[in-house]
Amino acid sequence: MEDNTAFIFLDDIRMPPSVDWLIARNAEEAWILIQEAQQDGKRIIASLDHDLGEDIPTGYDLLNWLEREIVTNDDFRPDIDFAIHSANPVGRVRMEQAIRAITARLL
Repeated sequence: MEDNTAFIFLDDIRMPPSVDWLIARNAEEAWILIQEAQQDGKRIIASLDHDLGEDIPTGYDLLNWLEREIVTNDDFRPDIDFAIHSANPVGRVRMEQAIRAITARLL
């Protein structure tokens, strides 16, 4: 694992591909891990699931929180790359659109 990289795996059930990943079982946990990594000046690689259980925030909601923070907080500029491992095809498309918007705002 790279010392200056935070690998964040958001999924309510699946295990990450290796022990190098920090596991977030809900969007709130992932949000905290992303904020901490950004504050520590770490590069972030986030692998995201969409569906995280009934009636709770999704991986798409997490991306919306990220975009809102980037828009409203000039000090929040995470060095972040995304992967989506969701099996939900509609959720995946929505998340891909959100990632494009986030990436455009970080340029």
